[in-house]
Amino acid sequence: MTNSEAAKTQPIVRLEDIYKAFGVTEVLKGVSLSLMPQEVVVLVGPSGTGKSTLLRCVNLLSRPDKGRIWLEELEITAPGVNEDKVRQRVGMVFQEFNLFTHLTALENVMIGMTKVLKMDKRAAHAKALEELERVGLANRADHYPAQLSGGQKQRVAIARALGMDPHVMLFDEPTSALDPELTGEVLAVMQKLAFEGMTMMVVSHEMGFAREVADRVVFMEGGYIVEAGPPEQMFDHPQVDRTRVSQ
Repeated sequence: MTNSEAAKTQPIVRLEDIYKAFGVTEVLKGVSLSLMPQEVVVLVGPSGTGKSTLLRCVNLLSRPDKGRIWLEELEITAPGVNEDKVRQRVGMVFQEFNLFTHLTALENVMIGMTKVLKMDKRAAHAKALEELERVGLANRADHYPAQLSGGQKQRVAIARALGMDPHVMLFDEPTSALDPELTGEVLAVMQKLAFEGMTMMVVSHEMGFAREVADRVVFMEGGYIVEAGPPEQMFDHPQVDRTRVSQ
């Protein structure tokens, strides 16, 4: 087995016994989960059950109170780990778009490349155009956020994350702030990324997307993983009645 073949058999993200509380409220209560290269895992379950907190722990926006997380070979919860370096390898797309309103779509995608990756502007410009093309927005490169629809803003945010060449992409309910008619264009981009082999962990209430795109659906409730399995199991033959999810 070659090194590249061996890498594909090892988790790209591994969470071991993760606990997280905010004040007296326990949000995560011993969650363990692995994400394999090119796998799409969709986290589902009631609101307030720890799904978004789990995602934020993966890129260290929230540090676990207890437990360990590995990103490929690196234990990112170890003391002294460079959080900025970790976030270069973990792209994240939030519910809100968090675009700079005074920058064009192209400039929003370029800024991480020039400021964080220290790319020269010509190379960053070319790569930003490639990423906007990837999400179907090359013709909006010179538009400002105020000139874009909500779905277009979210696609710019996805392009911005992709511009950092992440090893894994995290999506925290990326369509929850969108009108229903704009949701489809964002989900289509995410489906395209999955088809291209992007490793993804997604918090979503879009059950149709979970059934069609996920390799594994993880049902969380009360800070625990109650059940996990392929979509056909989780939708049609759940092992625990509580985890039955419907489209």
